[in-house]
Amino acid sequence: MKSHIEIIQETIEQIVNQKKIDKWDQFFSPEYIARGAPFIGMGFSRDTSENKHILNYVFPGSPADGELQVGDELLWVEDQYQRWSSFEGIKQGLQGRKYKLGILRGDQTHEYELTRDLFNGFDTPTDQAKSDMREFMTDFPDLKATIKLILSDGDMVVSLLEYRGTHAKFEREAVWREAWFVRFFEGKIMESWPIIDTSSFFRHLGYKMIPPEK
Repeated sequence: MKSHIEIIQETIEQIVNQKKIDKWDQFFSPEYIARGAPFIGMGFSRDTSENKHILNYVFPGSPADGELQVGDELLWVEDQYQRWSSFEGIKQGLQGRKYKLGILRGDQTHEYELTRDLFNGFDTPTDQAKSDMREFMTDFPDLKATIKLILSDGDMVVSLLEYRGTHAKFEREAVWREAWFVRFFEGKIMESWPIIDTSSFFRHLGYKMIPPEK
């Protein structure tokens, strides 16, 4: 019977380095969950493709949960100093720590007050995680991962991974690290907590960090 360390080594080699996504279920439980990192924020995302701010997701347990709904349109944002109602102005107003929102829901207008707070990150089930990995490998067709360190204790394994690959669209090479905490159950990966060096990832791809406005 293979050890947990050997299973992780084989998972990285087969799934990442050899791009054998079809072997996913060999290593991951059907109940596998990738735990998202916590956020401090309001807890909603928007579709702005038509020059409108339309809510397309509300995070469970966030300040927006129970207040805002998918499909709501943001009409204006207001803090203690001013109100923004233009498309670009709303984007600026959403950067605040506390603000009021004007919402169009159906044919009715509602007003809500939100304050940034801590909430749990988005958990990803196995089918979505597999789909995300397949899409990521399309972005990085030459992606390779190296295990720099791996430790095991009971049903838990932690590994330090170093990724390297060239983005297909940007044609830029990136290298970044990830600490991957994994819990096993009956020989398969049941739960994980990835901690990714996103700063190095985006910097190598050419993204710029812009300090926030007060």
